[in-house]
Amino acid sequence: MDASVFSMLLIVAIALATISLTNFVRRTIIKKQDMEKMMEANLFRQELMKAKRRGDQKTLQKLEKRMDYIKKVEFDIMKKNFTVIIISMALFLGAYWATAMFFGDIEIPLPGDFFIPFISQEGALTFYGWYILAFFAVSLPLSKAFGLSMTGGGLAEKSPQDKKQEKKES
Repeated sequence: MDASVFSMLLIVAIALATISLTNFVRRTIIKKQDMEKMMEANLFRQELMKAKRRGDQKTLQKLEKRMDYIKKVEFDIMKKNFTVIIISMALFLGAYWATAMFFGDIEIPLPGDFFIPFISQEGALTFYGWYILAFFAVSLPLSKAFGLSMTGGGLAEKSPQDKKQEKKES
């Protein structure tokens, strides 16, 4: 096996391990109860916006009584999301640093005049480019396998109500 092919496969394996560990951390820190609270907060915000648009003072007063609770829930979830982001960045950068020590000078020739902005140089894919491509190529399928996705800066998972609504629409 060619050394550059072995290097590429090893980098993909490291990216796979990093993403798996990141998804495990995300699942461990952000529990199902947190997801339910996040959905509750989102529904609250939607109701609040509707009431403001309609100018419904009675509903606004009712909703404002729950505002402190919703702010507390959002703050707790924000702390957990921030923790996940810090751990994920540490894992990503740690894996990058470790692999860069061994494969930092590797260049993988690209076919023909193929050029990928920012990650290829002079007809070759640099280590940095390959690491980023491998990381994102592995990230999406694994996140789906774990049943996770990142949207709007937060963790999003379909609620039972969302799944029921989708079934009704089908």
